[in-house]
Amino acid sequence: MATCLERYFCPNKPVCSTGRRATFYYPGGGTYSGYWLCNKLHGWGVKKTAKRTTADFAGKKVPDGQLVYEGHWVQNKRQGVGSMLRKRGTNVQLIYAGQWYDDMKCGEGKQFYPDGCVYFGKWLRNRRHGLGIQWYKDGSIYVGEWETDFRHGLGVMFYANGNRYEGHFARGYKNGEGVFYHMHTGQIQKGMWENDNVKTSVMQDERTIRVNDAVTPYPIPRNYLKYPNEIMRELFQRYKVFGEKQHRRFNDKLSLNFIHHNRQYASFEDRDATPTIVDLYPDVKFSCTCDCEKIARHETTVSQI
Repeated sequence: MATCLERYFCPNKPVCSTGRRATFYYPGGGTYSGYWLCNKLHGWGVKKTAKRTTADFAGKKVPDGQLVYEGHWVQNKRQGVGSMLRKRGTNVQLIYAGQWYDDMKCGEGKQFYPDGCVYFGKWLRNRRHGLGIQWYKDGSIYVGEWETDFRHGLGVMFYANGNRYEGHFARGYKNGEGVFYHMHTGQIQKGMWENDNVKTSVMQDERTIRVNDAVTPYPIPRNYLKYPNEIMRELFQRYKVFGEKQHRRFNDKLSLNFIHHNRQYASFEDRDATPTIVDLYPDVKFSCTCDCEKIARHETTVSQI
């Protein structure tokens, strides 16, 4: 009633909607039910997108149904505690539940992925960042530090076959010092890793962690080195730098996600290679920027410093 009177006596003054509305319908589809502040979503509210199918996206891989957000709003942005759901008819699937800031996932929250993985931990700008735990579809579990959606820092990886890795991670891979427990063979492998590949390690036979009672199928041979401790210390120091990789800026690390997902499309063939045996470029010559050819013909001298 107050809004109607204000509109009657001041027709040129813009109306400022503040309070609670039962349902607001957007012209393009979708609704909002909740609180407002000066024509902006502010407070607790429920926003639903329009009901769409894959036919509405011209064949693009966009899931059908509608998104539903239930939580707090601050100046038209999701901020506070809220949950994002996907509704397909009577089926409702939870996507994310946790904290938001500036319309992005930020703080502590739980994410359910379409492939069956579940993550619970810290978030920063819609990416896993900080301490967190992730359950994978194959049964593996990772507990540790994350940085810009990658396993980065100290962590523990529990594999589905019973093995376990404890150590350093960098940019999504095992990098640096770590310990790998071979639970079925009863062996402990301590060493240095680089991009999930062990560079140098020491194997220790530990019967107390062996799953089966049979003898270790891969016996450790006798060590005939005169000074094994000094040799291993030198090797560990050589590969220790892989676990201490420099930190990049947040925006620079976002490109790593694109590289990981598109690495399968990388081509390692020559630019002028052809699928046939016929040489299509018999007279092609690649330019050389150095003086190697002139030096071979003794046409120029090489200055020695």
